[in-house]
Amino acid sequence: MGSRPHNGFTLIELIIVIVILGIVAATAVPRLIDLTEDANLAAVRTFAANFEKAANDAHLRWQIAGAPGRIQNMPGFGDGTLDMSTNGWPLGTNKGNANDNVGRGSAGCHALWNYLLVDGPRADADTSQDFQSYRHSGNTSCSFVYRANGDTAARSAAKLGVLYNSISGSVSACGTQTATSC
Repeated sequence: MGSRPHNGFTLIELIIVIVILGIVAATAVPRLIDLTEDANLAAVRTFAANFEKAANDAHLRWQIAGAPGRIQNMPGFGDGTLDMSTNGWPLGTNKGNANDNVGRGSAGCHALWNYLLVDGPRADADTSQDFQSYRHSGNTSCSFVYRANGDTAARSAAKLGVLYNSISGSVSACGTQTATSC
């Protein structure tokens, strides 16, 4: 009598394979999560750079016009509805007043974002878009909190976002994953 041919895994072999797969999964998942956070940070930095470039382009157009101070509906840039501050930085669109506050109320920040980043991710005052916009109490800064990553924290505790200052024209990535608070 001969021995029977081996037709598959024994129970011990199957358990060993499952344990090995569990160990591999336990070490791979945290690395995958880190990669996701790094990818989100890179995306937000890219959006910040794009916003900064658009703001700099508007500022350059303001300088070409002779640095005339505060402008409502600057001609020669986009559709001509962009308003510029005394220092030549974008404030919003169709503001209808001559102050240096960003936008018209709480809608001003997301209107500015959506105007400057025509083909970029959208911003709104609620969480329905990729970025949620906030106008700071001094009315000269906007934060755009990144919501596409599922973050629901308040502005000051947000993981990632973009911070814009209409006095200096500075734009930076912000959030708890950066060195700058939103």
